[in-house]
Amino acid sequence: MALRWTEFPETVRTPVGWSVRDFSNLATVIAGQSPSSEYCNQRGDGLPFLQGNAEFGDHVPCPENWCTKAPKVAPTGSILISVRAPVGEINRADRDYAIGRGLAALQPGDIEPAFLYQALQHWRIALQRVGQGTTFDAVTAKHFRQLRVAVPPPEEQAAIAKVLDAADAALECARETLSQAKRLRQGILQMLVFRGIDPKGQVRDPSELRATELGRFPSEWEITRLDAVATIGSGVTLGKDLTGQPTVELPYLRVANVQSGFLRLDEIKTVRVRPDDIGNYLLEAGDILMTEGGDLDQLGRGAIWPGAIDPCLHQNHIFRVRAKRDRLDPRFLESVICCDIGRRYFFRIAKQTTNLASINKTQLKAFRMPLPPVKEQERIASVLEKADDEINVLAAKVSILTDLKRGLMEQCLTGKVRCSTVTEVR
Repeated sequence: MALRWTEFPETVRTPVGWSVRDFSNLATVIAGQSPSSEYCNQRGDGLPFLQGNAEFGDHVPCPENWCTKAPKVAPTGSILISVRAPVGEINRADRDYAIGRGLAALQPGDIEPAFLYQALQHWRIALQRVGQGTTFDAVTAKHFRQLRVAVPPPEEQAAIAKVLDAADAALECARETLSQAKRLRQGILQMLVFRGIDPKGQVRDPSELRATELGRFPSEWEITRLDAVATIGSGVTLGKDLTGQPTVELPYLRVANVQSGFLRLDEIKTVRVRPDDIGNYLLEAGDILMTEGGDLDQLGRGAIWPGAIDPCLHQNHIFRVRAKRDRLDPRFLESVICCDIGRRYFFRIAKQTTNLASINKTQLKAFRMPLPPVKEQERIASVLEKADDEINVLAAKVSILTDLKRGLMEQCLTGKVRCSTVTEVR
C-alpha cells in the first residue's frame, strides 16, 4: 500500500486518496449547557435530559430527568460524546435530548454519519490527550476546532462503516446473549437457594416447603447463624509502625480485588507483617472474602478465594469467612450471600453515611441463613457451576469479538487495510 507524508500535526503517514481535514469542517459541535433547575423534573415532561456518560446505557441513553426548557438540544441522529471525565465515551441520539455540560452533540456535515460514529472511537484518543492537565479531564468546542483528522473519500467511508457496523452488531448480539445467561443464572440461584434439589436431581415442589422467619424452605433444612457454621476473621491493618521488629513482605488482597462473585487479581500489592501474625491473616483456598464497606448496593459483596496466590493475606476491610466443611459448602454460602436473603440483610443492618455503607464483624456473625444438608448444598453448587461454565464461554466470545473490533478499527481507520472494494458484509 502506497503511503505519502502529509502536513498532519503529528507527522504520521496517511494512505493515498485520504485527506487531512479540520474537524470543524466535518461536523457541527453543540456544547451542552445545564438548564435551570426550575425547568427540570422526573415526571417525563419535556425532553429527556442527559448530563453525562453515566446515563448513556448499553444500547440507548437512559435519562433520569426531563427538561421543559432546554438551552442546548442534541437532535435525533446526532452523536453524543462525553466531554468531561471521562472524555470520549460516545452513543447515538435515538431522539432529541436536552444535554448538560458533561456532553456535546456532533451533527455530521461533510462526512458519512456512520463513519463519523466509528471514527470517533479512534479519534477520541487525541481528544483525551488535549483534555488532560486541568483539574479534571475535559474538552471544549475549542478543542474540537483544533482537531485535525485523516479522512478517506466518501465511498471508502461508507465501506469502512459497513464493516465496523457489522462487527458492532455481532458484538452486541454476543453481549445480549451473555446478559441473558447471567439473568438466567441469577433466577436459577434464587430458586435453588429457596427450594433446593432433591436426591433425584429435581427442584423441590412448593408443597414440600415450610414457613420460616426467612421465607419458605424445604422442611429438613435448618435456619442458622453464620458463626455456627463458619469462622469470621479480620485482616491486616495497613500502615502499622513495625520499626525495629522482624518482618516479612507478602502479597495481600485489597477491597478493589474483591468484586461481586469474582476476584480481580491483575494488580496485587504487598505488605510487611511480623512472622508471628501471618497465621491470623493467611488465606486458604475455599475462604469466602467479603467487603466491609462500599456502595450500599455492593455491600457484603464477596467471592471464593481459589488459592491462586500462596501465601496471600487480606487487609482489615475484607472479612475472611472460613466454612466448617462438615456443615457448610463455601459455594453454597456464596450463593446465599448473592441472593435476596443476603441483599436484604446487609441493606437492613448497614451503617450508612452520605456516600458509603459498612457492616462489622458482629453483624456478619449474626447473619441468619438457610442450611440444607451438605450433599444437597453440593448438588445446588454443581448446577450453578455448570451455569457459570456457560457464562465463561459466552464471556470469552465477547472478549474475542471485542478484540476483533479493536483490530478492525486499527486496520480500517488508519488505511492499513483498504475497504473501497467492500460491497457486502456477511
